[in-house]
Amino acid sequence: MLNTLKQKFRTWRLHRENALYEKAYIQKFGPLPPFETFVIHENTFSRRRLNIIYLTSYDGTFSINNTYLPLQELGTVFRFEMDPQDDRKQWYAQKEAINRQMVRFVQETMAQHTIDVIVCYLSGRTLTQATLDFFKTLNVPIINESLDDERKFKSRKGPDGRYRGMSEICSYFDVSLTTSKSALIKYVVEGGKVLYKPYAANPLIYKKLGLEKKYDVVFIGANYGTRPTYITYLRQNGISVLTKGSGWEEGNATPDEMIVLFNQAKIILGFAGVGINDDIFILKGRDFEAPLTGSFYITQRHSELEEYFVLGKDIETYATKEELLEKVRYFLSYENEREAVARNGFDTCLHHYTAKAAYEKILGHLGL
Repeated sequence: MLNTLKQKFRTWRLHRENALYEKAYIQKFGPLPPFETFVIHENTFSRRRLNIIYLTSYDGTFSINNTYLPLQELGTVFRFEMDPQDDRKQWYAQKEAINRQMVRFVQETMAQHTIDVIVCYLSGRTLTQATLDFFKTLNVPIINESLDDERKFKSRKGPDGRYRGMSEICSYFDVSLTTSKSALIKYVVEGGKVLYKPYAANPLIYKKLGLEKKYDVVFIGANYGTRPTYITYLRQNGISVLTKGSGWEEGNATPDEMIVLFNQAKIILGFAGVGINDDIFILKGRDFEAPLTGSFYITQRHSELEEYFVLGKDIETYATKEELLEKVRYFLSYENEREAVARNGFDTCLHHYTAKAAYEKILGHLGL
């Protein structure tokens, strides 16, 4: 009951925030802009090797594989990781000191190398005003990237009085990148220059290993929200599901183990919900990582998927646990059809949605 109330409140808060920003945009700039305004279509990257500073609050598996490593393919990367995840409760006590360390790192790196671009994965939670002011003094393009802006463009205020999301910091960057369509006009209202960065994955990491398909269904991810409801339903109806991740009895999977398990899966299961919400669906990195391993992928159906995949041809989708069960049973029974979908999904992601190509477009847009 408590989770249901939280879900309803978060949904209401999101819709209210979206409506307020739409109203503010119209008052400031006129009619809402078409989505294409924020999309880079051409890859004009020079292909020269770049010197890149990469500043990140914390590098998890997703950002290492899909940001740090692809940037290394494009040049020499000088990385600074704040790592506030070590002790969340103590972060604000050390925030200013770590920001000063980061500023010194940038200064020392720029004194030794000619830097072409600075790529950041930072937020209001991690940045101080002094660091933001420092960024404004640099004669180098600075990019900041954010995921899940659907629920955390502003977020709540921290002990320092700053919103933890992007709203108060986006105007300090030359370009902000977001995977959230609904957040694009929010950046503009707050004075930021924003581009839409579609999700992508790294085919050098998420790849085919040629392993035997020994698991019927594999899900790798944390146990929260409605995920256990769907998985329990499958199991109660005779479907064998291997789960790995925080909160599951089987424990966590290492990054390397995840790639192996995906390769060994007949079906990779995905979920599209935002946090505990099962009524707000977004694209996930897994939508692109899973098909690149050459296995069949099924996730919750929502309209944004249709802009990337031919549903039913490249990947499969479901709306209810009953539909999920029906499709899992069908594709476990018909291997040829399952493998045809897996091949199509692999080809689509490999040719259109790789992390390196996504960064090339952005860097080319900046004249690099």
